[in-house]
Amino acid sequence: MKTPIWEASAGATLALLATRSFVFADLYTITPLFGGAALRYTTADIDMSDGVHTYSHGGPLFDQAQSAGSRPVAHWKVGLDVDTWNVVIQPRTVDPITGAAYPDRIGALPWAAAARAGFLDGAVVTVDRAILPAWPSWPFTPPAVPTGVLRVFAGRVAEMDVGRTQITMALNSHLELLGMQMPRNLYQAPCTHILFDAGCTLAAAAFGVGGSIAAATAGAVIYAGVSPPAGSSGTFALGRVTMTSGQSAGLSRSVRAWGAGWFQLLAPFPFAPQPGDTLTAWPGCDKSMATCTGFGNVANFGGCPFIPAPELAV
Repeated sequence: MKTPIWEASAGATLALLATRSFVFADLYTITPLFGGAALRYTTADIDMSDGVHTYSHGGPLFDQAQSAGSRPVAHWKVGLDVDTWNVVIQPRTVDPITGAAYPDRIGALPWAAAARAGFLDGAVVTVDRAILPAWPSWPFTPPAVPTGVLRVFAGRVAEMDVGRTQITMALNSHLELLGMQMPRNLYQAPCTHILFDAGCTLAAAAFGVGGSIAAATAGAVIYAGVSPPAGSSGTFALGRVTMTSGQSAGLSRSVRAWGAGWFQLLAPFPFAPQPGDTLTAWPGCDKSMATCTGFGNVANFGGCPFIPAPELAV
């Protein structure tokens, strides 16, 4: 038997299982990847507690997903294959007692809307099984405390299918991480930083060059009088242009090529800039050492980092 992650007293779980007379419920803990409080639910009809956390029965309905009719809903085996767990989650659309709409929420959003927005992408999910000798009878003071809790599954959200009334979630165990390429950073010529990001350290505000549209545009080509970027790569190619007035004010486009008095953009602005409209252009960076030298930023050049794999570190 697996070692319980929690039990009321040492050996109590094994003794209860040996009687072959017990009840159980699953406990789900969902920890969002991008921060926020962990979500804890139980498949029981009453709240459950492991002595530390309380698992709510009043949230969405959790049920294991059936795959291809009668196929198993979970998969475990000895070895390094990635274990999987499929579950169907059905949030309530209305509270049957108060009549409130969408009572099951993640933060301020209804459960399904939050899942559709990606709030649960990559979330860490654990599935524990609470073992009890019998369901408590009324009156009793909730939450119910099990005899023991066994860890059944731990993994991450791999796929989600969000429908109108339910969410089908596929979970992969943490063994999936063993498929990552290591070491993470390899020898390579280009810089790994993006111009003006935290690793580059350069401030975009120091390199913007203002100008204005000099003539009517022709598709993705705009004609503007802009001085060459000083103290940088010397070109706006691979940089960006942001309109600061006109119908496209606030919109930006990447620069494919640049010459004296013109920019060729990767895509045209939705509203053609008109003569007199103002813009700001930022230089581009091809991530080479020579370009980084032009920016005077060689000290932060991110090329050729090498971190040995853990098994090679001595």
